[in-house]
Amino acid sequence: MFPIIAELLQRFNDRLDTRAIIIEENALEEGLDALTSYLPEGPWLVAGDDNTWKAAGQDLAARLNEAGLSWSRYTVEVPSDGSDPICEDGRIAAFQQALVQTNSTAAIAVGSGTVNDIVKLASHNEGIPMASVGTAPSMNGYTSGIAAVLSDGVKTTVPCTAPLVVIADIDVMAEAPYRMICSGLGDLMSKPVSNADWQLSAWLNGTFHSDEAMEIIEAGAAMLDGVAPALPDRDRQAVAGLTASLMLSGLAMSVAGSSSPASGGEHLISHFIDMTAIAFDEPHDFHGCQVGVGTITSGLLYEKLQALDPASIDIDARVDALLPWNEYEELLRERFGPLFESVVKHAKPAYPSPEDLRRRLTLLCDEWDYLKTNVRRTLRTGQSLEDELRAANCPVRFSELGVEPDRARRAIVHSKDIRNRYTILHLAWELGLLDEWAEEALETLA
Repeated sequence: MFPIIAELLQRFNDRLDTRAIIIEENALEEGLDALTSYLPEGPWLVAGDDNTWKAAGQDLAARLNEAGLSWSRYTVEVPSDGSDPICEDGRIAAFQQALVQTNSTAAIAVGSGTVNDIVKLASHNEGIPMASVGTAPSMNGYTSGIAAVLSDGVKTTVPCTAPLVVIADIDVMAEAPYRMICSGLGDLMSKPVSNADWQLSAWLNGTFHSDEAMEIIEAGAAMLDGVAPALPDRDRQAVAGLTASLMLSGLAMSVAGSSSPASGGEHLISHFIDMTAIAFDEPHDFHGCQVGVGTITSGLLYEKLQALDPASIDIDARVDALLPWNEYEELLRERFGPLFESVVKHAKPAYPSPEDLRRRLTLLCDEWDYLKTNVRRTLRTGQSLEDELRAANCPVRFSELGVEPDRARRAIVHSKDIRNRYTILHLAWELGLLDEWAEEALETLA
């Protein structure tokens, strides 16, 4: 259905684990051939929760039985309190143990984010291949070589092997809970700002940047033309375009060797909400829905940055105001409480020395035109991002996520410390403007 996907799988064959991506109606018909072609002979361990099993697992099971294939079922348990299951160390270890006990030669994930990440990482740890049967266009991790894991209270990404085969039946994806469809669009809407963050870090820190991955991201963005307003009707063509764009986003991460093409400051805001939800029993939403609101936030921060007069930046004053690490560490202890020990491992490597801060701000001022010609190349205004999300009935305010104003403010100003990745949040903080810009953004977004 999407020649660009087949072309990219062939073009980047040496850098991608994935060999087949099938997005069509009745995808399992062709998908079964792909599974038997790329996975070793069974037994296979097929994982899903009760909801994903009803959505696609039963159909898959019937086809596996009809073909006479050896497999067994693994149920990802839903928490007894009714909350959503999460990918965390204990669930990964449990599935890994099940792989060993069943002598499985491969695994198949039936589900979306959590189920896929559990299966991906456990299979990777055991050194066996896996495949994925999608049940919702809710995230871009189907084809990525990373898993999002809650480890010691901090949401982080862990490298792993991507699925050999990804199967997405359009009818199944289109009938997913609509909030999950919103999550997929919200995740993809981050690309204008996440790619600006990626370019910002490459410019100011000399970190790796890939034009090839950017090319894939831009191809995925083109697939979203006209999709948003058609999603509320569960239009099959729109859902197929959304699903394909999510697959390309995952491939871009695999080609780049990191999540940087698809994850910047807006994802840190979402991860902060997730972490505090679990640690302090506070509300949260689907990751991509939170990312959508975080994307509008980052878009507004970039507008503030572009409107800034570089002559107003007092580099000496900013360096003088930089706290010694031991004093900043105490601030982190106060801010994060029981999460401090997990957070500080990420915050310390990202904390600038006076020399680093001076170098970065000097480069920013000396090459200000670079910001306007390169960093902002992918950017869109916060309003245009909001308009597209609204067209799909996606959340566009923190309140629509169940996040109160003070927690939203903390998500914006404190989330930079949960990941060692340079973003607009970090630059705004180094300029001494993050608190001010966050308050101004929240006048609209709280």
